[in-house]
Order: sequence, then C-alpha cells, then structure tokens
Amino acid sequence: MNNTKPGKLPREPLSFWMEGRGHRFRVRSRSYLVGGTFNLINLMTRYDVEGREHLLEAVERAAASGRGLITVSNHVSLFDDPMVLVKVLRLRNFNVQTKCWWSTACASNFNPQGKGFGARATRWFNEVSNMVFMARAHKGCRAHELPESLVGTLGPRLGWKRLELLEGKAREAGLDVEGYLRRFVTARPGEEPTSLDQLGMLEACARVNAGDWLHFFPEAGRSRNLSLRPARPGVGKVIYHSPEAEVVPLCFYGTQDVLPVGAVFPRPFRRVVVSVGRPLSAPVLDGLRRGPAVVETFAEISRFALAGVAALRPGVLARYMGAQAAFDLLAEEAAEEALAAQAGETPVPAVPRSEPLPWPAVADGSDRPGRRVSV
Repeated sequence: MNNTKPGKLPREPLSFWMEGRGHRFRVRSRSYLVGGTFNLINLMTRYDVEGREHLLEAVERAAASGRGLITVSNHVSLFDDPMVLVKVLRLRNFNVQTKCWWSTACASNFNPQGKGFGARATRWFNEVSNMVFMARAHKGCRAHELPESLVGTLGPRLGWKRLELLEGKAREAGLDVEGYLRRFVTARPGEEPTSLDQLGMLEACARVNAGDWLHFFPEAGRSRNLSLRPARPGVGKVIYHSPEAEVVPLCFYGTQDVLPVGAVFPRPFRRVVVSVGRPLSAPVLDGLRRGPAVVETFAEISRFALAGVAALRPGVLARYMGAQAAFDLLAEEAAEEALAAQAGETPVPAVPRSEPLPWPAVADGSDRPGRRVSV
C-alpha cells in the first residue's frame, strides 16, 4: 500500500491484512473462484442497462475527491449485489482487486455462526467479498453493549489507512478518533444502545467518511413481489453522518427470475432490466440533516432515498413487463393504497414516505457546483 496517493484509498480494499506471499495467493485465488461464479451467471443473463454513465461518473468523482459514495436500490433477489453492480461497472475480473464497493449484508444470512459445512462455506465466501454485516432489528437485533474502545474494535476491520484518514477528519472537528467514532452512536449517555448502534452500522458510517463506497438496500430485505417495501432507518443514519458522500439510486427487476427466493441454483437465460439515476439532491439531503440525530430523522432520509429508487421504477417496469402491464400494476397498487386509507388501515405505499415530498428526488446537476470534481 505504499503506492497509495494521499487522501485516496488503496486499490485493494482488503490488502491491509493480506500479508505474506502464500496468504495473498490463497486470498486472490479464492476471490477469482468466487468472482468467476458471478461472471458465469451474468454471461448467461441478458441485461438491459440504462443510465450506466451516472454511476461511472459518480465513482470517478468519489475517487478523484477522496469522498465516500453511497448507492441505494430495491431488493428482489439474494445476489442483487453484486450481480447488478458487476454488470453496470462492466467488470470482467470480479475479484478482491476489482470489487471497489462494500456490501451491507444481512448478518444472519451471510455471516452465520456454527461449524457446519454451510456456515463454513458462507464464511469462506465472505472473506473476499468486502462485506459490512448488519443484523436486522426484526430478526432479534435490538440492544447492543458497545465496547469500551471503538477504535480497538473497528480498527482491524477498517485498516490503518482508513484510521489515518479518519484521524485527519477528527482533527478538523477538534476530536480524537475515538471521539469521532462516538459521534455515530445514536443512543445518548444513559440510554440503551439499539440496532442502529450495532458495530456494523458504526463501521458503515466510518467507511463512508473515510472514502469507501457502500451499497444499501433501504428496504432491508427482499420483496416477494414487484412492490417496494417500507424503508428502514439504517441507511438514513449513514447518509445523515456522511455529508460529503453522493447518494446514487438504482432500480432493477429480473434478478428475482435468475435466483428466486428459496432457489439454490440460478436459472440461466433470463432478462434483467436496470436503471441508474442521477445523484439525489444534495440541498434536500443537507436540509434533512439539519434535524436531530434521532430515528425519526433517519427514517425520513431513508424514505427520501427510497423515493429516488421509486422514481426510476415506472420506467424499469415498463421495459421489464411492458407498458400496459406496468400501468395496470401501478394502478392496482394505487387503488390498494387508497382503499387501505379509506378503511383506516396503515397502507404499504408504492413510494414509502410519511407525507408527500415537496422536492424532486433526483438532482438535475445544476445545483451541485461545489460537489462535482473534474476528472
């Protein structure tokens, strides 16, 4: 990592623990094997991608400026990430050197405990997959006991280069690194930490502020149909604490045909439709960040992020299932929402939010002069 330029992360995100020629060989050979599996699936899948340039430009801006990047999308299949991002980025060799983003994976699904073959194989896969594990509240993650030293606990995961970058940001804020990381804790002194204070969430905040790219599913789970589930506040917390990071929405359908819920083996020769939007409006996000660091503020930011995904959804559905079928589906969802409102029930809206948003979900690019970097 001596060739790392000041203010930028190394090309190999996991290289801080890849010491020794033999260990590097094992890690890289394993990563080629894992990555080759996804490349093989993508070779047998037909993709229709729109707006690829929006993501590529955002990645270039983040790399040139040293700022973090957040992408958000809907979630319909177990391997939406990395299958879709591999295709959008046109990665031919998907491995530990080229996986430039970190996935926020469900801890119960992707980091299982135990000595069985399935658990061992999953952990073997995770070691080269750049994952930040998140335990979901509705699966038992409610209260956490925070360690005495967040630097000592998160340091081995973050690596020396990120700690060095965070130390610079801490000095600008007049804090040490420990105090800087403690700013990401939502629970106030004397309160019991919740799932928003789990180590994976704190690690995600630290990574984005250090310049990493993280991908999130605001729904925090797969949809069993083509509708959007309500947004959860987790991604809103990371966006709240990452004021320099751009947020890019993606929407796609068809990956649920490649690997349906409950399937073990992928199904070849399916079609996936993808749309990448422009970065979410920075002034709107800055306005939402003016609220207090509480769950309600995080939830509103998450709803706004998912609204960016929902804005892409009608066009993606029209390309995926046809204009008439997409119109019928959206009209049916609107009718169900209206009936639920009349009956006094709590509906699950197609665009999950507490109230209509008086702003566009996506920026037009003209209001971000200070956040764009020439590359």
